[in-house]
Amino acid sequence: HDILAGDIQEWLNSPMEKLQELDIRELFLFTEQVYLKTGDLEINPESYFTNVEVRESRIYDASIKRPRFDFPITFENATIVGNGAYSIPIDIKMIDMMLNNQLLHYDPELQREMTVITDKKGIRYEPTVIKKNVDEIAEHMINGTLVPTTLVWNAALGSSDSGEELVFDNKTNTLTITENTKVAIVDGFHRHKGLQKALRQRPDLDFNFVLIITNYSKSMAQQYQYQLAQATPISKNRQTQLKNARYSDGIVTRLMQESDLKDRISQNTQLKTTANQLVSYNVLADSIDSYMNIISKRDAKKVGDFLIEFFDELIGAFPEEFIFNTIEYRSKSLINHNNLFVGYVVLANIMMANQIPVEK
Repeated sequence: HDILAGDIQEWLNSPMEKLQELDIRELFLFTEQVYLKTGDLEINPESYFTNVEVRESRIYDASIKRPRFDFPITFENATIVGNGAYSIPIDIKMIDMMLNNQLLHYDPELQREMTVITDKKGIRYEPTVIKKNVDEIAEHMINGTLVPTTLVWNAALGSSDSGEELVFDNKTNTLTITENTKVAIVDGFHRHKGLQKALRQRPDLDFNFVLIITNYSKSMAQQYQYQLAQATPISKNRQTQLKNARYSDGIVTRLMQESDLKDRISQNTQLKTTANQLVSYNVLADSIDSYMNIISKRDAKKVGDFLIEFFDELIGAFPEEFIFNTIEYRSKSLINHNNLFVGYVVLANIMMANQIPVEK
């Protein structure tokens, strides 16, 4: 893995200092080797690392590792939302970078549920992770169907060297997390895991969360978590209904993978014209949901099959407009306009209902 012998010697000489600075992949590889040499079950890596972290560690190359960064970090577009609480938009790549550099911690005492682990050293607590939830979040993020929600972190009161953990500048609307501040996740543990899994599959993924950063003591942060837990829950039946209501999401996913619209569907509302994107995810999904008659998975498969054939024919019939000179035609015609794809879905629905071949 191109980890230098001198680096490893430093870890052995000063473990309390050096191990805290390691990339999570380096920490796994080091833990694994010590475990293999000693056979000490208390440091079995399977107890401490996720499957995603293990896979990433297996392909790690220290010679090209990402640059390390640390606090202070300044965020833009910050607003005050309460006493000792601030709100900012945050990109998932920044969150991932903070997690990889051990700037963001999992404090089990601030999580809604904890798992009790009993071993030779006594009792310890770990956050409860539901793998199915993490997988679903990652899948929705990749498919562009995850709704932006609010994450909550707490900058522990009294943890900064400077005496102030968060510095807000009301002139520039910036928020700075100061040096050596301990930041822990209060709400959104599974979403953090999910975004990391999604980025391992799609490193170019763009997605923003709304982040609230508080500056509370641990007891105050626990009270905040308690108030979040008291929010009115959605019934399980309603959750199932909402989850399964849109067959259109699955159809658009197929179009992204199996049709000539591959790489031409934007995950965001804005199109990247330089990347020849033609239509946004929501325009397609909402149109299919509104105009195609789908009441079962069987219907969804038939509609998906037809739309793949339809858009392949449409794009193939007008290659200049949809493939080679999209920007030129966009300046003088509506043929490849984002919202015109609503019309194409309506047209496809009419043709499918009347059994009109797509080549017509």
